[in-house]
Amino acid sequence: MTGPDRDACIRARRKFAVSIDRYTGQTYTRPASCGWPFEPEMDNAIVPGFQYLRVELTGAVCRSALLLCLMSAGCAWTGSTSFAPPDYQVTREEWDDRGVHGTHVTTDHFDVFTSMSDAEFVAYLPGFLETAHTFYASLLPVPTDGTEDPARMQTYILATRGEWDSFVKRRYGKRYNTYRMISAGGFSEGNACVLYDIGRAATLSVIAHEGMHQYAANYFSGPLPAWLNEGLATYCETVEFRKDVPHFTPQRNTFRINHLRDAMSLGSTLELGELLATNAGAVISANRLNATATYYAQAWGLVVYLRHGAGAEYAEGFERMLGDIANGTLRIKAQAAKATAPIPSETSYGESVFYAYFTDDITEFERGYYEFLKHLCWK
Repeated sequence: MTGPDRDACIRARRKFAVSIDRYTGQTYTRPASCGWPFEPEMDNAIVPGFQYLRVELTGAVCRSALLLCLMSAGCAWTGSTSFAPPDYQVTREEWDDRGVHGTHVTTDHFDVFTSMSDAEFVAYLPGFLETAHTFYASLLPVPTDGTEDPARMQTYILATRGEWDSFVKRRYGKRYNTYRMISAGGFSEGNACVLYDIGRAATLSVIAHEGMHQYAANYFSGPLPAWLNEGLATYCETVEFRKDVPHFTPQRNTFRINHLRDAMSLGSTLELGELLATNAGAVISANRLNATATYYAQAWGLVVYLRHGAGAEYAEGFERMLGDIANGTLRIKAQAAKATAPIPSETSYGESVFYAYFTDDITEFERGYYEFLKHLCWK
């Protein structure tokens, strides 16, 4: 984007960044309907206060969003990832969907449909989304095999819960009874996500999380194991705003740490084998909110541990796994690992992927993993 439109967008983004700073600098209180403590420790850290849901369905995945913090065992890993806002093309036009009026914003990689009246927020979205796309690609590079570029990712941001509810019922009728269980935020299905405004900072966190799901669905045909799919999405959800530039900061996640601390205090953490074999849909179907929160937090903690913990012992395997997702060989290698498992017929896809790239000694790995989680919670 160049010229007057880009200058106007930059001004809006700078003005918006200041308002985000004020928003996130406030003291958060715990919603009466939610048992999660919020303890923001850093100015500008996004700590979304909302329930979330992910349900695996036949041919579809429903998810939503949260936050994250990153610390490697034994020493703090305090890096952040930032990118200069990329050059991109943007167009805007009016949007109307059965009485819902708003704006259709098109960028290089996204089609955004929003009924929000917050002009600063809407002006900020194109740069935020394209910067997030750059971050996703730094983790999981876009395939370069010469295949045709996929369609733009579809992002729907409704102004109210009522608009969202009507939209979901109309567009996703067969799965409406599942999606309506979401108390706040939204979900993604394929390369589309549907959410509603829950405040500037929390909405951006939802967008960042769901965007990773959209990105994976848009560029890669092979299925990711559930623990990795959610682990990567939670890895992308924490954002700080410095001037007009988003900084992705996995290390700032008091939200996930609080869930881990609660679970470890209560002795209700999932065993590693269960975490690898389970999808969030199975946890949610049991209608146990605390178990769902623990699942997401442990999936996040596992990705952080594999990428940054244990003195980088597993980092090479993690990067190799991401590379095989990009080149399409992940499933083949997982099948080979399953064939050599002690009981192949009882070995899940998630476990097979883990065995292929890390270790089949679950007991030894689990010992280091849980020590790492303790360090995160009580460092």
